[in-house]
Amino acid sequence: MSSTRTWLGWIGLLALRCCEFALLMLIVAGVAGIALFRYYSQDLPDTSTLASHRPFETTRIYARDGETLLYELFDGGQRTLVPLADIPWALRAATVAVEDAGFFTNPGVDLRGIVRAIYLNRGGEVRSGGSTITQQLARNVLLPVGERTEQSYRRKIREAILAFRISREFSKDQILAVYLNEIYYGNMAYGIEAAAQGYLGHGVATLNLAEAALLAGLPQSPTQLNPFLYPQAAKDRQKIVLDLMVKAGYINQTQGYAAYAEAIQLRTATVDIRYPHWVFYVRDLLEREYGPDLLYHGGLRVTTTLDPALQELAMATAQAEVAALAERNVHNAAVVLMDPKSAEILAMVGSVDFNDATIDGQVNVALAPRQPGSALKPLVYAAALDADWTPATIIWDTPTDFGGGYQPQNYDGKFRGPQRLRMALAGSLNIPAVKALQHVGIDRFLDLAHAMGITTLQDRERYGLAVALGAGEVRLLDLVAAYTTFANRGYARPPVALLRVTTNQGETLHSAMPTPGTPVFGQRSPQIAALITDILSDNAARAPIFGEENVMRLPGDRPAAVKTGTSNDFKDSWAVGYTPDLVAGVWVGNSDNTPMQEVAGANGAGQIWRAVMEQHHAALPTAPFDRPEGIVELPICAATGLPANGCADQVLERFLAELPPSDDGDHYITVTVGGDGSCLATDQTPLAERRVAVFLQPPSDARDWAVAAAVPQAPAVPCALPGRQAAITESTAPAVAAIISPRASERVSGSISVWGSAAGPYILSAGEGPAPVAWTNVAAGVGGVNNALLGNWTPNGLTPGSYTLRLQVALPGNPQQEQRVTIKLDPTALTVRLLRPAPGTAARDAGRLDLLAEASGPIARIDLLVDDQIVFGANQATVSFAWTASTPGEHTVVAEATGVDGARVRSEPTIVTVMP
Repeated sequence: MSSTRTWLGWIGLLALRCCEFALLMLIVAGVAGIALFRYYSQDLPDTSTLASHRPFETTRIYARDGETLLYELFDGGQRTLVPLADIPWALRAATVAVEDAGFFTNPGVDLRGIVRAIYLNRGGEVRSGGSTITQQLARNVLLPVGERTEQSYRRKIREAILAFRISREFSKDQILAVYLNEIYYGNMAYGIEAAAQGYLGHGVATLNLAEAALLAGLPQSPTQLNPFLYPQAAKDRQKIVLDLMVKAGYINQTQGYAAYAEAIQLRTATVDIRYPHWVFYVRDLLEREYGPDLLYHGGLRVTTTLDPALQELAMATAQAEVAALAERNVHNAAVVLMDPKSAEILAMVGSVDFNDATIDGQVNVALAPRQPGSALKPLVYAAALDADWTPATIIWDTPTDFGGGYQPQNYDGKFRGPQRLRMALAGSLNIPAVKALQHVGIDRFLDLAHAMGITTLQDRERYGLAVALGAGEVRLLDLVAAYTTFANRGYARPPVALLRVTTNQGETLHSAMPTPGTPVFGQRSPQIAALITDILSDNAARAPIFGEENVMRLPGDRPAAVKTGTSNDFKDSWAVGYTPDLVAGVWVGNSDNTPMQEVAGANGAGQIWRAVMEQHHAALPTAPFDRPEGIVELPICAATGLPANGCADQVLERFLAELPPSDDGDHYITVTVGGDGSCLATDQTPLAERRVAVFLQPPSDARDWAVAAAVPQAPAVPCALPGRQAAITESTAPAVAAIISPRASERVSGSISVWGSAAGPYILSAGEGPAPVAWTNVAAGVGGVNNALLGNWTPNGLTPGSYTLRLQVALPGNPQQEQRVTIKLDPTALTVRLLRPAPGTAARDAGRLDLLAEASGPIARIDLLVDDQIVFGANQATVSFAWTASTPGEHTVVAEATGVDGARVRSEPTIVTVMP
């Protein structure tokens, strides 16, 4: 008993000590918290100044000359205070749902958000905030401008202290009213009234649910969600807001769906700005870099890269061409011009009329993702050249099913068979482009596209081989940047829009510094870029498709590398290309995605591209493209792409020095022909008639097309013996190597006669299984056998099962020919084979044909039938008969064997023709 009391005493004492320690820790934590609070509370602004306005000085944006003023940024008149009572419930609910779901219950700070932020920022760098509406208000209104963008724990703590104080001094309605009147919505709009007027053209009081959800989503990223510039991004954000409103219980799912489906009409008011699309593009860049406070209040002086003369030229040309095409349902165009040496943007036409609401003129189509059609193909072929292809690589332009029913067609519905890579790219053939992407792989292509400047095509799971033909969407500015990479010797640089940014005190915030860029093809970047440039500027290569006098050919044959593109249903017309002096990209179409009337790249965007290039270069000397070291020029055969070997179609082609043309055994066959070249030479062909010839080997999926299109192929029949007379009974042209009987999968037994053709010396062998590892010779001969006995195979002692017969034939100067036939050995089987006539035999001598049949197994009788009528029969294992036809035309010959048990089996039928 005393022992128990002792233990209880110790436990009680320990508990008392733990409580004392915990109390001490609480006191220490409290003291530390008070000290921390007092330390970070020093010099905090007075929270009663929430509604005060901030002074500002305007920012000025200039053209590249530093003198032509394009626009003066200001926010005067861009903030109109409205009481909370005039702000619709939908806007208030949307804002709380997306910015601070616990706004009405938290003390100005969200403890869970802070804990989450501490976890995410545990590496030391402050990346996530967990800021409430009250904290945002404290940061954007009360903290000094220089501290607002500071990424530190100090700023977060001071912001939280201010938010806590604001929450104690003001009601939730007061806080929300100030927040909605002060927060920045982008597009120079401070406060919800300015945002409603600026984006929608009407006051906040009349906002509906769809409009409220759109505007409430903008403060998260006012620049990147600007619906004038990025309508899809703003629409996606609107859906997130509506989903959060449903989750918070402010609306139901049906209301959310209806609001998302509702079309929103953006403001149609005119804007008096010189080159507004360019100004807004530059303004957004500045906002991202310096924030709205410094941009609109800091009095910056911004010199951009824009060339007013080129801008005017691009605008006038685009407007004139769109007007000329209006009757073909063409209403809009965009143009981007860049300096190939610096990647500076010299002109940007976002639409033909910013103030025309009927064409969605305020949308900058130069920044809008659209399908590029064939304008993306140079990037695909560049990836192939970076792999292991050359400009002479043969690609078969034939009907192809790439899986899943994807069977692309060429623009004109025609197929052109074997094409060198140069001709396929210059002629913009579709099937070769898809095969090039298939060879490279989609991931490798997308990696290259992104490295060259394409910012879209990010969801890799969405894209298949059709992306080679422009099935994914890209921005005109990005595509021009990618072509600038080719023009800059394969070195990629981001587009440059800002030359200088200074403060009103003359302090330089930014000065453009030329950089060489990143070599997208490694050490071979100059060479691969030069090969693409050489192909895109080769008018002779594109002439077979586009004609000699095409829109891509500049006057005086000034070198210009250019590619056009057309998306499905004529919704987008593209032309992008460059000279050593200028890179130009043009898009023509309709912002609402309605199709044009057969306006392709050449007769739409190509016309603007050529006109701009002509006028810009009119007074400039003709300059050739540079050819870097590491490029060699070698003669090849135009039809095969092989090194020239005396062929009549010899042309010069350019290659990477380390990757010259080679004989790919999978694509070519070298044979020795005789006579006129339509037959294979044999040992009896006179030497004077023999010559070596190279033929393209069609891939398996192109063989039928190649035969139908009469594409030259290696002959498969031997040349006839000199002076040989035509046979009385002749068959179709004999094969070099062919086993006619037994046929594939046929059941055989006993001694098997193997019939066939062998144009030269041959070896007949047999092996076990469908893919034997060992062979046993059956027979050999000197050749010259045509539809006759090659040898007898006697499989004594072999176990039943599958066996393969192999015939190998050698011809002088030609690769060995081979045929294999897998059969089924079954000693108990009753079998019969019709050995003569051979399939396709034609009878000329009064319709007389030699019939021959052989049977094995428990045989009792063989009958020979013509057109299902017995013409001869005998009780023996081999029968022959000379049959004379009474009528011309096709006849069916069959051999039928009857077993000792009365069972019957027939041979495969053979069709013969009796000539009149």
